[in-house]
Amino acid sequence: MFEAKTVLVLGAGASAEVGLPVGNALLSEICKLIDIKFDYGSQKSGDHLITSALKLVLKEGREVNKINEHLHSAWQIIRSAHQGISIDHIVDALEDARVERVAKLGIVRAIQLAEENSQFFMRPSDPRHELNLLQYRSTWYDALTKAICEKRKKSDLHSVFENISIVSFNYDRCIERYLPVSIANYYGVPTSEIHQLMPKLEIVRPYGIAGYLDWMGRTDEIHGYELGLEASRLANSSEMIRTFTQGVADEAISQRIQTCISDAERVIFLGFAFHPQNMSILEARVDQNTEVLATAHSASDNDRKVIQDSILKTFGYRGDKPSSIIIAAETCSGLFRSYWRTITAPPVPRSIRYQLTRKTIG
Repeated sequence: MFEAKTVLVLGAGASAEVGLPVGNALLSEICKLIDIKFDYGSQKSGDHLITSALKLVLKEGREVNKINEHLHSAWQIIRSAHQGISIDHIVDALEDARVERVAKLGIVRAIQLAEENSQFFMRPSDPRHELNLLQYRSTWYDALTKAICEKRKKSDLHSVFENISIVSFNYDRCIERYLPVSIANYYGVPTSEIHQLMPKLEIVRPYGIAGYLDWMGRTDEIHGYELGLEASRLANSSEMIRTFTQGVADEAISQRIQTCISDAERVIFLGFAFHPQNMSILEARVDQNTEVLATAHSASDNDRKVIQDSILKTFGYRGDKPSSIIIAAETCSGLFRSYWRTITAPPVPRSIRYQLTRKTIG
């Protein structure tokens, strides 16, 4: 179990370990989907479902002016992708509502197709099993289950998500898909039993989610992997996400993030890129003894120094730089392997000054 109050901050690299495309790979997939072209009235390229969803969103009948305008915006995204860092950066740069609308349809479609096609989320041939959990052995997902369940008995399942919360900057539903199956398998209980406990796991998504899964109880929106992606559902789900140009949806989400961070005794960044826009969302004063671990796979020593300075500024550390900030040149799974004892250890006692401050504020 997590003995310290722990916040996992997830970036794109956290989903890469379970087969989802990130960065240029995701941008390339989106470009293929939105490269919509017609030949004598018949669509010859691009994703047909995006075209249908776009028609629904625009409410255009026989006229094609709005559709054509959006197709030109889609082609501009494709041209910009030759130099673009990510789809969010392109949307931010082009400052065009049509670009944003097409991009969001492309993002959701690409994410959900990636989920469906990932070997990690394909159903095994045996109908009794929902996922092949052995595939996760080399990923941080498997390590997360171990950290949650270690030292926790079946009779304590009601508190299985104690001391853990997640701030996910990703759109995918991989965590929500995996955890109920994995934990249920470990304790030998129905997956539905863990589904009922999942609301106890605080998952905050500043940029939204690419559709709700069946067990989330949101029948008005897009559903899980099995039900297909009808045009109306794709249109609805595209409205559920935000690019970093749009920022956080409302103040309540910002407040939840700040509370998670400020109350944390340990913050773990997984596959996070530390973009300034995203770091500003995480701004919160933490205790001087709050521990921070972060992956910085393939980053240079200089870049890890920049990351450390960004964390210091975002979390409002004062005085000497704390030794409790670890920027590791590791993958997400590598971080869990190399720092397992640190991640699962009891918390460092909070500073007296912070306790007094929190008491005064309270």
